[in-house]
Amino acid sequence: MKIFFSRPGIYFFLFLQFLIIISCVPQPLLYKEPLKDVGEVLLYLQPMSKEAGRFFFSIDEVSVVRDDDTTVPLSLSFNSIKGPAHVGVQKLLASARIPQGSYKGIRMKVTKARLEGKEGGAELLVPEGSVSVNEPFQVRRGRILPMFLSFNHLKSITDGIMFTPLFTLMTYGNELISLTGYITNPQSNMVSVFNKKTMLMVGAIATGRAPAGIVFDQDRGQAYAALSGDDVIEVINIFTGEITGRIRLNSGDEPVSLCLTPDGNTLLSVNRGSNTVSILETKGRFEVKRLKVGEDPISAVIDPTGLRTYIMNSMSRSISVVDMPGKVVFATIALEGIPLQGAFNRNGDKLYVINRDIPDLTVIDPSALSVTGKIFIGSGALSIKVDTRTNLIYIGNRTGSRISVASPSTSMFIDTITTAGTVAYMTIDDQENTLFALIPDGKVLQKINLTNKKIIAELETGEGTYAVAVMGER
Repeated sequence: MKIFFSRPGIYFFLFLQFLIIISCVPQPLLYKEPLKDVGEVLLYLQPMSKEAGRFFFSIDEVSVVRDDDTTVPLSLSFNSIKGPAHVGVQKLLASARIPQGSYKGIRMKVTKARLEGKEGGAELLVPEGSVSVNEPFQVRRGRILPMFLSFNHLKSITDGIMFTPLFTLMTYGNELISLTGYITNPQSNMVSVFNKKTMLMVGAIATGRAPAGIVFDQDRGQAYAALSGDDVIEVINIFTGEITGRIRLNSGDEPVSLCLTPDGNTLLSVNRGSNTVSILETKGRFEVKRLKVGEDPISAVIDPTGLRTYIMNSMSRSISVVDMPGKVVFATIALEGIPLQGAFNRNGDKLYVINRDIPDLTVIDPSALSVTGKIFIGSGALSIKVDTRTNLIYIGNRTGSRISVASPSTSMFIDTITTAGTVAYMTIDDQENTLFALIPDGKVLQKINLTNKKIIAELETGEGTYAVAVMGER
């Protein structure tokens, strides 16, 4: 039977086919424009005490105040302060891109205050005008300024019923470098800086488009961030939070993952957009050599000696092995599944690889360059980290909001840690023996005690996070 279409019918049919095709093709990321001629303010509400948790109130407006007394409004992330939800938790209250210059503080419009007590709640009278918080600050072009707002509940009630909220505003100075952690935020074009001990945001670094993978050179006090939207590696001074250099790659490279040799002299960039890796000299900050690898490389792991790097080629179902001193791809390991991430054990004689489409953890012998075993972990693995102190393997799962813990000695998973969502990236802090689990869909970073496998703290991160790194990681 033949089917005939009128000309409009043909156009409609072709349009439907087009919609089907583009729905099956990964769409490019929509990048926010980096800061250029303006600055950005992030206003965090600091954790409240248990006593302050008795207060409930609303903030309808927040503005920054220029030296000439004109105001610039900020965009509120939320407007309802529900005391118990803020006890011990830092939250981003408001933000905006604003002109560079001098400012003398902020103003807020507060409404609907209530105080809860053991015998019930009581409505409070609120001020008719704005509440001012005076603290001078400077906004610099192309920079992000985090500010921190603390609520003083002890001095916020007068005459028993009048709510006149008292806040203090501050910007942090230099943090102890040994306590520093970085989170890349591709959607916001920034690296968030946090204190890994207190689990509080303490800074932010404006970057180019879509920072993804990040690594620390702890000896030199530098960090390298892969800007997948700009085809650039940015160099960050950890002591000052300043960007001190850029290593330019080729247009369309889309770097997503980085590896640094133990001596800090050589950096390897996985370029997903061009199916290549770039070998970069960190001292001169230039590309030494470019190597072709498999299709759609998405991550890499370097062995403990720094002599070989293993590239996960997702579409090719393979791993490209790069000899770092010789700067060549000298082997390719074929896999059954689609590799996502890999991690070495303590001795470096086993490489564990998670796969997108099979329920097994692939075990590779690096000396033989072959698959030697499998460990059943269930489907949906998304991230992996090996604790080189115990050799236990931690696997973040795409489903079920959990981390599976596998033992290489028994070749099976032995424990489960419930998380706030899908764990996309993990790292381990050697100083406190804790695991940091980055959960983009839950907008949170969770800190887990590796001794008892309990979550001991968490940090709200906002949307669109990609990777986390901490000083002193193992």
